[in-house]
Amino acid sequence: MMESKEIFPEPITEIPSQDDDKVGTVNPVGETLNRHGEEYVGKYRRSFRSRHIQIVTLGSNIGSGLFISTGKALRNAGPGNMIIGYTTVMTMVVATLQVLTELTVAFPVSGSLIDYADRFIDPALAFGIGFGEWLAWTTVLAAEGAAFNVIIQYWTDAVPVAAWMTIILIITFGIHACPNRVFAEVQYATSVLKVVVLLIFIFTSAAMVGGAGPTGKVHDGEYWRDLPAFLHNVKGTCLCAIYAIWGVGDQVYVGIMGGETKNVRHSMPRAVKSVGVRVFFFFMLIVVFITLLVPLNDPRLLGGSGINASPLVIALNDAGIRGIPELLNASFLVISATGGLEPLYIASRVMRHMALSGMLPKKLAQVDNKGRPTWSLFVTALFTITFTYINCSNTGSTIFAWFSSVASTIFMTAWVVLAICSIRFHAAIRAQKSTILEGKYMYKARFWPVGPIFLGVGAFLVLVGLFADALYPVGGTNLSAYDFFMTYLGVPLVVVATIGYKVIRRTKIRRASEIDLVTGHQPLTEEQEKFLDHYYSQPLWRRIWSYISTSD
Repeated sequence: MMESKEIFPEPITEIPSQDDDKVGTVNPVGETLNRHGEEYVGKYRRSFRSRHIQIVTLGSNIGSGLFISTGKALRNAGPGNMIIGYTTVMTMVVATLQVLTELTVAFPVSGSLIDYADRFIDPALAFGIGFGEWLAWTTVLAAEGAAFNVIIQYWTDAVPVAAWMTIILIITFGIHACPNRVFAEVQYATSVLKVVVLLIFIFTSAAMVGGAGPTGKVHDGEYWRDLPAFLHNVKGTCLCAIYAIWGVGDQVYVGIMGGETKNVRHSMPRAVKSVGVRVFFFFMLIVVFITLLVPLNDPRLLGGSGINASPLVIALNDAGIRGIPELLNASFLVISATGGLEPLYIASRVMRHMALSGMLPKKLAQVDNKGRPTWSLFVTALFTITFTYINCSNTGSTIFAWFSSVASTIFMTAWVVLAICSIRFHAAIRAQKSTILEGKYMYKARFWPVGPIFLGVGAFLVLVGLFADALYPVGGTNLSAYDFFMTYLGVPLVVVATIGYKVIRRTKIRRASEIDLVTGHQPLTEEQEKFLDHYYSQPLWRRIWSYISTSD
């Protein structure tokens, strides 16, 4: 076993770092790995505020996938399957946020899902899903570079693709070189922009349904009546679910940010109470409007590219509405320019936590005095540079299509793992008669155990349906290994990584009676209790207003 220790070093611990606003005081981030080792590597700073968590959580669910991949969903599955697929995923988002908040308030660690899989299930699964999450989000960063190039071609194609890719990388790495507070503020600003753009589309789409625009007409559901509403049956629904999760991500971001939040018992519950409903409401409004405004057989859905293939842009052009498509393009140019921030943040935190757990070389766990995981950022940056410039090669589009399928299936796999973590958490509480969820201002997931069961079973069934589509692709009849792995590669990657780690390290499944419910749990401080007492003593209208104002 000496060789395995060199490959997977022993877990290590952190030293406390100073809080941004309270120099000289200890900042207990509460990483769970201090039970294992003796080497100290520094800590993150809790620099994220409540408004960051609330708005960034909402904004992270709004990306180019909402405006572009919806066209693929409509084209390949029809409006009926689109409604079912997106409704299912948006409901799963609400369940995910509930489960993540309960776990994050109990154990506010930046490792999030990787820590929970290790703590509640098996270290091998933590390695497998950690590797998958890192790979998925690293390739997502490359996708944002490709999206930026597509959007900028709306105005000019005179600049080489590599130049635009370089600009995206410089912006992304430059902001991550700053203290975490700078990253949070930039994400906050771009998230606000995303919400504004989304609201513009909702109001404009509602007007177009009513016949707004010089050439517009009233839409009364004619595309539902005159064209097939359900294409490719269950496979069509599963395809829509995958397109939907590509648009919203896997929500692990929320838990990771919770590990760097100043007052997690205030920030996380506020975010989950409002964001889950907002995401569901906003997304489903857009999806419903798309099915009413654009027919599934519109040739532009098939022949268009980038932003011009977006069903919303198609609807605006059909209605003769000028200015808004350009506004959309300009807004998404800014959003895509900073779109690599979130993927690099998640991927680097995942890598760092895996190193802290002893799954990767110890050097990758180091954090500098500004709260940045320098080596994890550096190594992740090297891979993102490679993946990003792949898009400039002749085979770049083919290779990138593989990366995209990896991300989507890994995100759905992560939801299955998260659901199991929630069930195992409660099993440990019962086995140990723990009162961890009984503490003051602790958060309990609503509708438990219905929520995690729905999340886990739903995600698993989507993966099963996607497996069928991988064997027999939509529009094809012959079994093809190429098509199978093109669609389903993410799942076997996680499985192989998990089994490989288990064989090498000989890990064991955690017993409910032995699961650690102490390390990493952050007790409620006197200062936090006073703050929360004051907050909840306010009239209801003031608390409701705080959701709108997103003040700290």
